[in-house]
Amino acid sequence: MAVNVFPVPSVSTSPIKSIQRGSASSAGSITISSVVTKKTFVRGFSNGSAGSAGATGTDSGTLSPSGGNDPKREGGTLTTSRGGMPSYVGTRTFAAGATDLTSAEFGVYLVDSTTITVTGACYYEIIEYI
Repeated sequence: MAVNVFPVPSVSTSPIKSIQRGSASSAGSITISSVVTKKTFVRGFSNGSAGSAGATGTDSGTLSPSGGNDPKREGGTLTTSRGGMPSYVGTRTFAAGATDLTSAEFGVYLVDSTTITVTGACYYEIIEYI
């Protein structure tokens, strides 16, 4: 497979003044090199999540096997042609209760010209433009 090479302008000027990168393993404040906040933005990439799932309630009733039979052994060999799975007959009732679902994805935000705050485990970039 061939590689296509396109002409690159002979004079190229980047509008980016600085990029600061890092990672955090937990929530907190991080001191960065001073930036002009009007010319800066922050990107965060979550490296973890938090949350929980819970359910409460009651269940009652019974299910009993009905029909079917076990496979038979003939001459030491298991024959599958004579076996069958039983059906389950009965009633199960689920009542009351509640579910509680929470989730969070971590991120980062710029507080002032020298501080960012991370909400949990994440990677971050602070990009300042000219």
